[in-house]
Amino acid sequence: MATKQVLFKDLGKRLNDLVTKDFPSERQENKIEYSGTTANRVTFETNFVSKKDGSVVGTFTPKYRFLLNGLQTQVLAELNTRREFKGEVTFEEAFVRGLKTVLTGQTRDDEVFATLAVEYKHETASVNASVDYGRQKGSNVKGGVVVGNRGFSLGASADYFLSNGDDSTLREFTTTLAYSTLEFDATAFGRMLGLGDDDKNEFGATYYHKLNLDTAVGTEVLFDTLNSEVKPKLVFGAQHRLQEDTTLKAKFDTNGKLGFSFQQRLNKNARLTLASTVDTNNLAGKGASTFGFTLSLND
Repeated sequence: MATKQVLFKDLGKRLNDLVTKDFPSERQENKIEYSGTTANRVTFETNFVSKKDGSVVGTFTPKYRFLLNGLQTQVLAELNTRREFKGEVTFEEAFVRGLKTVLTGQTRDDEVFATLAVEYKHETASVNASVDYGRQKGSNVKGGVVVGNRGFSLGASADYFLSNGDDSTLREFTTTLAYSTLEFDATAFGRMLGLGDDDKNEFGATYYHKLNLDTAVGTEVLFDTLNSEVKPKLVFGAQHRLQEDTTLKAKFDTNGKLGFSFQQRLNKNARLTLASTVDTNNLAGKGASTFGFTLSLND
């Protein structure tokens, strides 16, 4: 079977995972999570997160997959201790092979709104789009498209805010050129951000290289072309598997942030991640060093 084209959000995903995942210290979060499956094939996830403001948030998420008139269907519900609720229904390959349709309804703060999203994947192209309805200030319309062949991919993504007043605006527009093989990914991208008085035009590139089965390295460079006084930002990341159950990660950026992550599989049902982030430009300052952990359990 031919490999389907990835969605826009997954261009450069391996580099993004390398420098963002498994660093709970950046968010100053401590998390305990558990996942399992009941006898009637309902899967569920529950977690408790201690945040940097001292609050503790618990979330419970059951999911159930079944066939509905021949369509692969998933129903998901999510409830947390902040009294926020989300319900989601997903239909896969409804009417068209490769098409996924997701209908979501949720509450957040004092809002109740719904989102309709579609994703389509083909061997040479992918498309995604979403729109929400019911927000007090207006609706977000998002879309992305990727075309490619033989490892090359060219994509574009946009996020447009439809205001209920007269301040509708294009919040983000990004184009990305990517080349991917089994061993490495390389991307170049340009991005416009509509942030009101702090608009940005950014240009950047990423590179990820899997050196062998145990070691991977990667980097990202980012330029702000609207503000010549802002220095380019570089991020370097590396990952090495010491043993089958032990993985080390590290990253450093030109803002002086140094991060370490240690992940150990304790047994077949438990995995522990410990992470630390240090601000090397402000070692004596408050919050110069932060820590976080994630304990993942499953049945």
